[in-house]
Order: sequence, then C-alpha cells, then structure tokens
Amino acid sequence: MLNIAIAGAGALGKRWAEVVARNSTGEARLRAVVDPLIGTNLEPVWLQEQTSLSRVTTIEQLGDEDIDAVLVTASSPAHAAAVHQALLNGYHVLVEKPFTTNLTDAESLVNLAREKNRILMVNQNYRFFPGPLAVKKLATSGEFGSIRAVAGQFWCDWPGKPYQHAMLHPMSLEMAVHHFDLVRFMLGAEAVSGLVHEWNPRRSPYQMGGALEALFILDSNGTRFPFTYTGSLVTTAPAVPWAGFWRFEFDEASLFADGFEADYAFYLSSANGRVKIGEFGDPAMGFDQSFRHFLDCILNTTEPISSGSNNLNTLRMALNFFQSIDR
Repeated sequence: MLNIAIAGAGALGKRWAEVVARNSTGEARLRAVVDPLIGTNLEPVWLQEQTSLSRVTTIEQLGDEDIDAVLVTASSPAHAAAVHQALLNGYHVLVEKPFTTNLTDAESLVNLAREKNRILMVNQNYRFFPGPLAVKKLATSGEFGSIRAVAGQFWCDWPGKPYQHAMLHPMSLEMAVHHFDLVRFMLGAEAVSGLVHEWNPRRSPYQMGGALEALFILDSNGTRFPFTYTGSLVTTAPAVPWAGFWRFEFDEASLFADGFEADYAFYLSSANGRVKIGEFGDPAMGFDQSFRHFLDCILNTTEPISSGSNNLNTLRMALNFFQSIDR
C-alpha cells in the first residue's frame, strides 16, 4: 500500500484528494496533507472535514509519517522548493504543471531524482485525452503520410489568481505549456527553433505575458514541420475548450479538433469530405489516468511518459524562445 501526501490544499489539492479516493483500490491511500495555512483561520474548509488525515505545514514534517509519494499541487512558483524537499525526504513525486518556473530549477530536480532513484513525474494530464492519443496513433502508423504542418489555438478570459498575476510568462507557463507538451507527445517531435512574441492586453490583470503568438520548427524522426500557436488568457473572443483547437496537415488528409456545427470533437477531412472520428477532449481532464500511470511507474519501477527529464523540452518551449516581449 502506497501512502500518499498532498502538498498544497487549495482547489487543486482538493481535486487530487478526490482522485486519490477514487483510485484507492488497495494500492494507494491519502495519508497526509501539507499546507502552510493549516491551523490558521484561512485553512481550506474541505481540509477541516478530513479528520482522518495527518495535517502538517511543511514537507519536512512528513518525516514522522510513513509516506511513499507526494503530489505537489501548490502554486506554480512554489513547485521547485516543494519537489526538492520531497525528493530529499526520499519520496516519489508527481508535480502539477508547470514543472517549475525556470529551467535551472527543473534540471537540478531531474538530477536529484536520479541521485535519489525516485520517480519524478509532471502532471501533463492532457496527454491522456482521447484526441491526443488518437493523433499519436495515426502519426505513428503513417496511415496519412508524414505530418507537414500543425496549428493550435487557445483563448480564454481567465481572471487568474494573485500568484499568476505576479508571474512572468503566465500564458506560456500556466496554459500554453499544456499544448506545447501535447504537440511533442502527439507527433514525437522536438523544437529545433522557434520565435515567440509575448504581449499583454491593456485590460490584463497579469504583470506581463497574458497572450502570445508563436512559430516553432519541430523535428519528428528527421521530418521538419512548422507549428504555429496563438493563445490568450485575456480576450473577448469565445472561449476555446481546454484541449484547444487544432489543425494537423498530413500528406493525405487534414485532422481537426474544432467545434464544427457546435460539436467540439476530432474530425477527419479528406477528398471524401469531413467526418467526426471521436472526442478530442476529456470532461474528467485525464487526472485519473495520470494518477494511475504514476502509481504503475512506482510499482513497476518504470519511467513516466511525462517524467521530469522528458518535461524539460516542454519547459524549454515555454521559456527559451522569446524573441519579442511587449509588456
């Protein structure tokens, strides 16, 4: 039985507590929650109702508990310190995206996990959505030839949280990082060059970077193709589903994740017309599958598909290609 602790008792921590409860089939159970607000008048209400859980204010204090793994659900700027302490304590770690807010911390944590022989996984839960899994299968099969171009879009008028307002590159790290990771996963591709223009709409609550436009050149097994992306957390445009709108241009067909006829789904367009081939997004947001994968990797001593090491290239796409920043 794996004993799980959650570090971060906000709304995301509550959601992960529900995920662990749903997936506790004799292999894992939630044992403790860590949050600096525990014991104060700001302690989350949901946590006050969890009387069977150990509650501590720091990860260091988990040393008195029989913990195997920590789910880091704290705010993004707190990820690096929380993951670092969890690994030092000898725990396996599943950390919410973004892995960290800078590459130096991420690279250091990957090395520490390797030294400690611990599983370090980033929760890139969109990888478990049905559409991305279908794209990956089609791309691998070569059924429609080689990939030639990809375009992604995401718009949402997101008020954000105070810590997000103060972050550098919030659109890139808090949202686009999902879609940058998806294109790597779906097409087995890595960015070889890129140009990102970050800007901030006038009414933005963010310090900077509430929106961006990007062009990457990706390489998939020697085939290079462009990936264009537009995204905004501050827009009056109609909101796009969390998984985003996509267009995949293969040699023999075009694939779309879009809302044709008000039905957001995965579509195939060819010389014979357009047909719906399945769902693209996931109403459950892939959390259960991600947690199941984390448990399997611990129990079988295997590398997660979104390991900290693998996620470094996603983080590089989110941070390394800024050519223009308009505050």
